[in-house]
Amino acid sequence: MKYKLFTAAFVLACLLPSAGMLFVPPTQAAANERLSPAPVLRLESGAWNPAVFDETTAYVADHFALRQQLVTINAALRTGLLASSPAEDVIYGRDGWLYYAKTLDDYQNRATLSQDEARQLAQTVRAMQDYCQARGARFVFTIAPNKNSLYPEKMPARYLRADSPGNYALLRPFLQEFGVNYADLFTYLSGWDETLYYKTDSHWTNRGAALAHDLLMDTLGLPHTVSGQADYTVERAHRGDLYEMLYPKGAAYEEQQVYAHRFAHVREPRSAEDILIETMCVDAPNGRLLFCRDSFGNALYPFLADSFSAATVTRAMPYPLADVQPGDTVIVEIVERNLPNLLKYPPNLGNE
Repeated sequence: MKYKLFTAAFVLACLLPSAGMLFVPPTQAAANERLSPAPVLRLESGAWNPAVFDETTAYVADHFALRQQLVTINAALRTGLLASSPAEDVIYGRDGWLYYAKTLDDYQNRATLSQDEARQLAQTVRAMQDYCQARGARFVFTIAPNKNSLYPEKMPARYLRADSPGNYALLRPFLQEFGVNYADLFTYLSGWDETLYYKTDSHWTNRGAALAHDLLMDTLGLPHTVSGQADYTVERAHRGDLYEMLYPKGAAYEEQQVYAHRFAHVREPRSAEDILIETMCVDAPNGRLLFCRDSFGNALYPFLADSFSAATVTRAMPYPLADVQPGDTVIVEIVERNLPNLLKYPPNLGNE
């Protein structure tokens, strides 16, 4: 009898996650996670979808009931007992530090750009600069360092680093050779005796963003309030993107610095991830800004918005440089791991 009960309990446990999909709300993606879409029986052409069974398997694997709770429990056991991450995109480092796995090529100095591609990338940035300056605008380019580029000491020792140049090391001399107006955040941020990135997030803190703002404005030679000297309060309110990917139902938060800002949104964004955000600041010391950015701009754009009377903050690629007008300021920010995207999505500069 006990074997029948054990078998019934085992079968029930196996069926519960998939059968529960009929009653439990659909699983939502955590942080940067991408879940498989629902399968379709027919293609747009009307033909039967030959991959429907594979798509169904992938969909159930990503959406089974209580998935996030079970993923969180599994991750807690793996990190607690084995100090390793079960999440493909998350590296579990020393002292609970989390790193984004897609930065490994950069960390290990495995260049994904060739020498010629690095030169072409720098030429592309110089072409953007020439285009903006020809329209009477100021221009500055900056690269947000990967977290493990500034704080490698918490990375697991098993990830060995090659004695060869990575993408950034290949690109940097060409930026100088072609005269790109470049704000060097690698040198600037590494010079501060404080941690400027979150422990469980892939991005810089608000304090790191404040200092990045100051360097950009200094490089441009524009008047601004020194954000790095501004007062702030501290709240335990930041949920790290890597933490959420690893522990989707976890409840831990990190401390973050909270600054007062003067700007207002033209239209309230749904989130800092919006493709387009527009701001205005009536007492700002500078005119219009076009800020082309990625997710590192989420924390950075509020500081810049305080420095410009009007700001267009965009995640669009290719960059919308055709909107530049005389007197504008153009800032292009891209994270180190995404540098090849500048070749993948080059801006349309027309014939100018």
